[in-house]
Amino acid sequence: MVTWQKQVKNISMALAVVGGLWMALTVGLGDVFNIITDPSAVDPATDAALGGIDFIDRLAVAGVAVTLAGSAGLGLITRSSNNPPAVNTILTYAPLIIGFVAFSAFGSEAWDLVTGNREWDTFGDIENSYMLFLASSMVAAIVSLLDR
Repeated sequence: MVTWQKQVKNISMALAVVGGLWMALTVGLGDVFNIITDPSAVDPATDAALGGIDFIDRLAVAGVAVTLAGSAGLGLITRSSNNPPAVNTILTYAPLIIGFVAFSAFGSEAWDLVTGNREWDTFGDIENSYMLFLASSMVAAIVSLLDR
């Protein structure tokens, strides 16, 4: 039997994948890579949409990449005994790490989305998809902690 926590976590992770994929396709895969590795090379429009790129944005967008590449997304990389232990640890705890980042750095914006108070038309696709990813990841992390 599936518990309500597992259902909420699965739906939240699905929404996180949709948000992350929408963001990645909107900014382009090159800019996703640049946000993580070289923010100075990011397209100015993307930089402006994110309000500038700092460490926490780089970490959150790395979370987008891990989520999309991991088992919740495209399944390109999964936990395996063939992986280095660090990769398996990141894949195991990525939802909790991303949820913590979302809560600590974007808590009020994520809470607006969760409670239905986000004014979607005030923001563009980049900001909305980014916040959908972060808020959904935060909900998935909270519910997975409750499910233990």
